[in-house]
Amino acid sequence: MPDTKIEDIVLLLDTSRSMLRRDFKSSRFTLELQTVKKFIHAKLSRDMKDRISVISLNENTKKIIDFTNVERDLIESLKKIKISARGVLHEGLSFALQILVDEMRKIGGKAFRIFIITDNNLEIDVNKLERVVNIAKGLGVYIDVCQLGGIQEHERMSLKRISQLTRGEYGYFTNSKELFNSISLFISKKEQKETFDYFSPEEKEDLAPLMSEIALPLRRLSVLEIRLMMGDKGQNEEKCQICHSSKAPVTGAGFYSEGRFCPSCDRAMHLSCAAMWAKKTENKENIFRCPFCFFLLELPRSALKFAEEVEIEEEPQEIKILEEDKEFQAQILLIPEEEVDQIDASCSYCHSIFLGDYSVYQCNKCASYYHKPCLEKMINEISACRYCGAKITLNK
Repeated sequence: MPDTKIEDIVLLLDTSRSMLRRDFKSSRFTLELQTVKKFIHAKLSRDMKDRISVISLNENTKKIIDFTNVERDLIESLKKIKISARGVLHEGLSFALQILVDEMRKIGGKAFRIFIITDNNLEIDVNKLERVVNIAKGLGVYIDVCQLGGIQEHERMSLKRISQLTRGEYGYFTNSKELFNSISLFISKKEQKETFDYFSPEEKEDLAPLMSEIALPLRRLSVLEIRLMMGDKGQNEEKCQICHSSKAPVTGAGFYSEGRFCPSCDRAMHLSCAAMWAKKTENKENIFRCPFCFFLLELPRSALKFAEEVEIEEEPQEIKILEEDKEFQAQILLIPEEEVDQIDASCSYCHSIFLGDYSVYQCNKCASYYHKPCLEKMINEISACRYCGAKITLNK
């Protein structure tokens, strides 16, 4: 009898504008949300140890909620979803794979799934999609697909073919009654599969290809974001979280022209600053991890010229604080020992939780926390809060 395990499931929800079409009694989007709510309730009722994460797939694909088995939180998170322009299918799958890979590294013995709900009106690059699907297959990730109307294709990388390759379920629905009666098809447990170990030290030659295929491009600014930043004589410009300035040190360009955002944590960074950061990493020169959430990102090849034009010395240079006014200074305050176990955040430098082994400090400007050793390293490196960029003074 095959093994059935606890499952981690990523719901990949198509939130492109085509989902507003009303070829059902309600719009495709309304039916999608109803389907998701029924799936969440049925799945968690069957096994409350299973966990679900939600990703909204459109031109600005983003994670709506991290893995949880709290039905109320999952249903509430759906209110954050917004309709936007058409998304890219292989980028949505890459996003889902990255957050599943993080869970695979933490604990074994689980089954991992991606459940796509779409009307099949997404942008598709067949070659990239095929490579990402093959990675999912190699990692043992099931891909289920629920198609709401639209064209039912039978191409090399059709939705049905993607499900077949990964041993997932596929359903094509043209009415809500048929769809709701088929929820049991998607909530059934999956078998645990043997997978290729892309991540063991002995398989390093497989790591770079994997990283290259599931890394995502930095998100560009929307037209609305650019307009907001350019208003009030540029006073609303975002600050890069790497250099802590609105102007890029390498090019002198403003954030509205060179700014980008991590698609995972939405941290701001200049394209040239990201290129400089990527140059110092051990991965391929245009593939790097976000300095803040460690999500795999891909730089356009054209951005690599920024790193080539700046001489990188062997000894690290002291980073100058670009903002010296008093309004951009902060104090780092010592947290009383008895309050440390009440902190529900992680260290903004090393991203580890606080276990009481070190003193803990907090920036009074942005409320971010630091272990004492991490704080000392940060002071030696930049003399500023890594999170908000304010110049710091230490209150012991």
